[in-house]
Amino acid sequence: MKLRRLFQILALAGALVFTAYQGAITERDYKNLQSSVQIGDRSAADLYGLNFKIDVVEILVAWIFSCAVVYVLRAKKLKP
Repeated sequence: MKLRRLFQILALAGALVFTAYQGAITERDYKNLQSSVQIGDRSAADLYGLNFKIDVVEILVAWIFSCAVVYVLRAKKLKP
């Protein structure tokens, strides 16, 4: 039972650490996207827009995986 709880906490902590790391990269790509749009550089804006979308999807996948681990390892209730 304690091992399940440990894996749940590790999954959530891993998603949190990944989000903190990937969040900085996502923010940089978003700022680059905004500056490219203001300058009018269409190809750079498309590239930074794609990078931003991929970064957001990576964060979402990490959290979905983490929540799935927590759900699968939840405590099973015994039927009386």
